[in-house]
Amino acid sequence: MDFRTSVIDLKDTCIDHSLYVQCLQLRRDLFIANMGWNLFESMGCEYDQYDTPAAIHVVAHAEGQVLGCMRLLRTDNDQGAVTYMILDAHLGRIPNLPSGIMTSEVRSKDVWEASRLAISPALPTKYRNTLLLQLIQRAVTHTEQQGAKSLLGLMNPAFERIFKRNGIDAYKFGPILEQRDGRICVLRLDYASSVALASI
Repeated sequence: MDFRTSVIDLKDTCIDHSLYVQCLQLRRDLFIANMGWNLFESMGCEYDQYDTPAAIHVVAHAEGQVLGCMRLLRTDNDQGAVTYMILDAHLGRIPNLPSGIMTSEVRSKDVWEASRLAISPALPTKYRNTLLLQLIQRAVTHTEQQGAKSLLGLMNPAFERIFKRNGIDAYKFGPILEQRDGRICVLRLDYASSVALASI
């Protein structure tokens, strides 16, 4: 299956709004309808306090249908009451996530967060890792163009093995912790050390 990846920047007046809406609908279908997470939804979409014009969305799609997405946000983001999801969780500000999830606090224009990774349950298992790696590649390419040097993601520790099998040097940036849906940890990807990224 051939996927296309697109970057959605809400500050761009030429964005494909249909892809953005599908992204929020996929998140609603996966996180709320499928996984039962207690998240806000409206008009068939899931969105939260981090879905502002400061956020960038990377979308994987085929024939106009969104099959996967993730949200990107700089770690020096500061909206007064919130910063970025991983740091707010680390500081104990998000009730459904454990605190103390990072080795140290990160607030830097050189480091971005990837969150709300969603892959369509309808996508056959054999294509999932390929789609995930293409989303990561597009996220790295885009954020590197903005001056980034690293990417943080809150995910299942099993993703560390998937990344390393594909030449991506991701490593744990904090403890492995338990939450309702299983184990999670913060993984960090430093671009300079991942020589295989360009070949994904």
